[in-house]
Amino acid sequence: MRRLSLLAVLMAAAVGGPALAQQTPSLETTRTKPALTDDDLRIVLDWVRFYVNQIVTNTDTDRRGMVAARDIILSEVRGTGASPAFRQALGERIVTAVKESDKKALSQEARANLFVLVAEARSLDGIPLLIAALERDPYPASRYWAARGLNMAADVVLEKMNPRMEQDMSAAAGKAFDVDLPTPVAFVLLEMLGKFDHEAAHDALADAVIKYVQRAPASDPIVAQTFIAAVPAMEKAYAKEVRPEGKTRVMTAYAWLCAWLTLPAADPALATNLNASLEKITGEKIGFPVSGDPVAEKLALVEWAEKLVRDKKVPKRPALPPAVEETVRELRSTLPGGAAP
Repeated sequence: MRRLSLLAVLMAAAVGGPALAQQTPSLETTRTKPALTDDDLRIVLDWVRFYVNQIVTNTDTDRRGMVAARDIILSEVRGTGASPAFRQALGERIVTAVKESDKKALSQEARANLFVLVAEARSLDGIPLLIAALERDPYPASRYWAARGLNMAADVVLEKMNPRMEQDMSAAAGKAFDVDLPTPVAFVLLEMLGKFDHEAAHDALADAVIKYVQRAPASDPIVAQTFIAAVPAMEKAYAKEVRPEGKTRVMTAYAWLCAWLTLPAADPALATNLNASLEKITGEKIGFPVSGDPVAEKLALVEWAEKLVRDKKVPKRPALPPAVEETVRELRSTLPGGAAP
């Protein structure tokens, strides 16, 4: 009987040992504390590490376990009732755990889910990690979440009044437009640049618009919305700029937008808003048509680009796309006064 009892104890220990070793850490004792001790911070980090490891090591074909682990962390990030100290500690420890696991996360799904966490954490500590992912992560989904994370973190950067971080984020966003960008990535990066008032952000915004309008057709609904959002951002940048060269740079972006914008746009408000913005910042008009005819609107926008040159707002008119250049030439030849501006 004693041998059977001893065997039962050993079997229970064998079964219970691994289960106890894998016991999930708890945040119950830390979540509402107004200040966290070193022990509390270790508890938070252990908790985050546990679930980040679940993401990195998950091998389910449907990735269900990976998503479940991510959502458990996100439920804490988005939850209510936690103290500000806990929220800050949680965001910082998410970044720490992701950094530790970065080289272990090889699949597209794992990396994307890790950057969802960094983005949602909105921690200043995560910004360098997001910038690095935007620049060189191998997967489009990770780069999208890096861009979105930077846009989400921009509000925190503004709240904390961190101009150096604004400059770094603006430089990274501007550099991203050196290559073709997926439309959702371009949208969130231009939105982020529009939030900042740093000179570097104004320059990056202007340069990004110039590059993007040459590649992205406004017949795409998301592209059209991207430019609709960019117009008031450019208007704000122009108003805030104190450098003459900064104002010229923003106005040059207006000229490129007028010259290269493809019409009809997916949203007819785009051309109208662009014209209204130029009227506001210059105090002048060029007789923009109210008919909504895309050809007439395009001619009016080209006239804006030429007017900005004549008024010495920009050094030269951007070259038009070849097809538009030919169309404009033909249309102007049929107007009173011929092809002359």
